[in-house]
Amino acid sequence: MMESIKDLYHQYSDRILQWYDGLEVLYQYGVLFLLIVIVFFLVSFFILSRITK
Repeated sequence: MMESIKDLYHQYSDRILQWYDGLEVLYQYGVLFLLIVIVFFLVSFFILSRITK
C-alpha cells in the first residue's frame, strides 16, 4: 500500500516538474506568485477562524 502511494507521488511530482520546467521564465514566476498568494489566503483564513472562535 505504502509503495503504491510513493509510486503515485513520484509519478505526479515528475509530471508537475516537467510541466513547470517547460514553462517560460515569466510563467514560472507567475505560478510561484499564485502559489504564494493561495498559501497566504489559506493561512490567513485559518488564523482568522481561530481568532473568531
